[in-house]
Amino acid sequence: MLRTVSTLLIASALPIVAQAQVIQPRQPSWMDQWVIAGAFMGGKPLGEFRNEENGGFGGEVTLGYQLFRRQPLVLRGSVGGMQYHGVKARGYQENCDESGCWLEEVEYNARSHNMWYAYAGPEIMATSGNMRPFAFAMVGRTWFRSQAHFKPTSPGGQEFSQTLFSENNFSTSYGGGVRTMLSNSGRGIGLELSARVNRNIDAEYLTERGVVENPDGSITITPRRGAANVLGIYLGIWVGPNVHWSER
Repeated sequence: MLRTVSTLLIASALPIVAQAQVIQPRQPSWMDQWVIAGAFMGGKPLGEFRNEENGGFGGEVTLGYQLFRRQPLVLRGSVGGMQYHGVKARGYQENCDESGCWLEEVEYNARSHNMWYAYAGPEIMATSGNMRPFAFAMVGRTWFRSQAHFKPTSPGGQEFSQTLFSENNFSTSYGGGVRTMLSNSGRGIGLELSARVNRNIDAEYLTERGVVENPDGSITITPRRGAANVLGIYLGIWVGPNVHWSER
């Protein structure tokens, strides 16, 4: 009798245990298909722009969306920039304490020449594997901006800047690279190495050769016009689409 009761109890519990072991896969979400990346870059001027500048450093942030789930097509947008020339100068600041005042020589950034860009366009990327190549082509605009910086005459004083030149132009960008995956679970995370050409076929920009400091303290500028293409090498982190284990 006791054995019969035990058998009935176990048999009645089996459907409950079996039901508890069913795991429903997470439903796909459109939010899964966003990708984001951030990178440091080194830029080398090309062509006639190379005759004026040696290059510089900067950074970039990219946001993209995988148009079709688990497919290689991504629509991406990138914003970034670099300083292609900087000038340091030395000046004097007045320092004072209870014993009196004196002049101290200091170094500061006197001028900076920068380029900023915003692009959008398609990207084709590998969606699996530990090494994932990708390529893209984008269009957008590039802004050239040059500023003069003035050091305060006393510590803690207000430092101010004056815009010497500002202009923008239509530009294109194309390149490719490879992502070395660090993690493939959920949202894949990888190191991204890429090379790209930012093309500014008809740009107006200012270089240090076009800046003249006059005896009265004023500044005369002579902008240049022509191609200002840059080859960029980018190294950063990429966070990919969210892929559930049930989709692998």
